[in-house]
Amino acid sequence: MLKERKLKEEIIRTGKKLTCLHLVTARAGNLSARLDKNNILITATGAALGNLSKADIVKISLSGCLLEKNKRPSSELPLHSLIYHNFPAKVVIHCHPPLTNAYFSVYSSLKVLTFETNFYLGDVPLVEQGTLTVTKPEVVIRALRKNNLVVIKNHGVFSIAENFGVSLERIEILEEAVRVAAVARLFKKRVFDNLDKELKKRLTRINTPK
Repeated sequence: MLKERKLKEEIIRTGKKLTCLHLVTARAGNLSARLDKNNILITATGAALGNLSKADIVKISLSGCLLEKNKRPSSELPLHSLIYHNFPAKVVIHCHPPLTNAYFSVYSSLKVLTFETNFYLGDVPLVEQGTLTVTKPEVVIRALRKNNLVVIKNHGVFSIAENFGVSLERIEILEEAVRVAAVARLFKKRVFDNLDKELKKRLTRINTPK
């Protein structure tokens, strides 16, 4: 019970951080955490992540058995469950970063303009879904095998990790990388599409064994 209580408190803190960082608004997004090998905690459907209470967090088994009455888990539960079945991850964050959503609505890949972006994020996969709720979770699972951070076009991101700190950090770095790319384009739109080529060449030289 102590572990469960602490994990719920951590979910509540993470929801507040996401809201303060403007990575989620209103009743969008959802969070989950692995309680043990058979059960997870996940935010309830319609819960506002910035104003969560322990009553907004649902305990459910990975087999799909609801362990608390009168609580409905997030509609993204099928994807969260599939993630825990396929990966050793202990937490999942799903949110809707505005700059990331805007950027990937018009670009299919991230322009890597800083060493930090390349080091911490690598190639961030972009997948498409046709509905508000993810209805093709297997596509997201395939993408997560390549990177622990995945963008769903016109929707948001899924980030999986050992803890909420690391999971949230990746989303923050992605949002900052998108901000850098957008500002670079404002500075000199004509050459924007070539800006990352020189950096990639330098990275290749640095990483090539001598």
